[in-house]
Amino acid sequence: MNDPKQTKNSPLMLESWKLELDRLVKSRFAPIWNVSIGDRIEKEDFDFVKEFHLAFCQAKTNQMEFDRKAAIRFIRKNQYLSLFFKNQLNGLSPEDDFESIPFTTREDLQTKMTEIIPVMVDLNRMVINPTSGTTGQPILAPNHPKAIGCYVPLIEWTVGRYGVIPKHKPESTFAIQLCYQENTIVYATTHSLAGGAKFAKINLHQNSWKDSSDLENFIKESSPQILTGDPYALEAAMKMGLNYKPEAIHSTALELTDSLRKKLEQHFECPVINSYSLNETGPIAYACPKNPDWMHILPHDLYVEIISDKTGEVEPSGNVGEIVITGGRNPYLPLLRYKTGDRGELRYGPCHCGDNFPRLRLLSGRKPVYFTKPYGETVNPVDVARILRRNPHIYQFQMEQFTNKDFICRVSASHEFSKLTKQEEGTESTAQGNTLQIQLQLELESLLGFGSQVQIDTNFPLDGKKQPAFINSYAESKEKSQ
Repeated sequence: MNDPKQTKNSPLMLESWKLELDRLVKSRFAPIWNVSIGDRIEKEDFDFVKEFHLAFCQAKTNQMEFDRKAAIRFIRKNQYLSLFFKNQLNGLSPEDDFESIPFTTREDLQTKMTEIIPVMVDLNRMVINPTSGTTGQPILAPNHPKAIGCYVPLIEWTVGRYGVIPKHKPESTFAIQLCYQENTIVYATTHSLAGGAKFAKINLHQNSWKDSSDLENFIKESSPQILTGDPYALEAAMKMGLNYKPEAIHSTALELTDSLRKKLEQHFECPVINSYSLNETGPIAYACPKNPDWMHILPHDLYVEIISDKTGEVEPSGNVGEIVITGGRNPYLPLLRYKTGDRGELRYGPCHCGDNFPRLRLLSGRKPVYFTKPYGETVNPVDVARILRRNPHIYQFQMEQFTNKDFICRVSASHEFSKLTKQEEGTESTAQGNTLQIQLQLELESLLGFGSQVQIDTNFPLDGKKQPAFINSYAESKEKSQ
């Protein structure tokens, strides 16, 4: 990483970088940008990421993964800084009682964040990143630009394992993130951690473009080295016939099935790299180049355990259980035996690919769920989540499609939302006259298309457990019958 000079307009942006970014933003093929975003990296953040990068490369070269001893040092450090760590470790020795340390749960992150954040830490540069939505109740995870900045060397190292050499120059576009939603933020920026190379997030949906041909023309003109996105967006790009050949595709956020990976590789004529990442942790693992059914633990500062679903005890190598994480580099969110809700198995030992960090195989991961309108068009569940999350009366939710036109929206909500009133004559609403429920019902039906019918169920429990927010039992039944 080349250390850039500071300028008046942006702490770490060179004027030449700005000129190249302006060319991208003002392209005649550009999407309809709706937000302006920078990496917020300052000089001290740049130095932090540089040191992280060096330590990471040394750990990979020397095959020194973050083991239990390293996890204990991490715990000892935070034991005296975080009230939550202190309470969890009350009466316990990390060295002698490691497996007796209580787990951190999603509910803890939802209700005890002020205890988890270490004392005396500077809060001025805190960034709040809500979870992506595999459950109805988001976690408002605090983060720091320097911790987010560490994604750059981790992702660059990952794609480097597949032959991609990142170009650290402002004329280059390193990545374009693909989304497919009715509404989402669309922006372009330049990365001070990548020598000014550009990055953009675009929406494949027609709402984001002035002309239908602009999408492909913009991608070809900007010529990104890699395309990134979740399997939903990548599949949408393939089905749209996007004719662009990146050096690699980096799949994130959801489970990438083997069949979809092979179809994407055939269409885009490049390797497709499956990765496992959480908002609470950042990147955790990436697909082994020799055996993509398995992933290698990626960073050198996360300790991964597999916990028995029945006993809560640590499972030996090769056994399946819940994935538990300790460690990290986020100054606001140190993780102490955090139960991710995802399941998998770990194996240790040398690998033919050359990366001997532990191997992780995900099981029953966060598979992408699609909804379909009565006339066949797909709907991204993120658009459903946006409607439900901006409703101040909804605490937790689950949306299920059970026929081609019928849906049920289960919510844990305020008393005002949940109470039933006398159904007005002449109405056909299943919400039984409650104005708040009727308004939500109509908004969801408008998104899901003409002919859709949404039932509102207010008996969804608010218990902090990680439950799927989206279910398409109609699609699952069709798959089983084929």
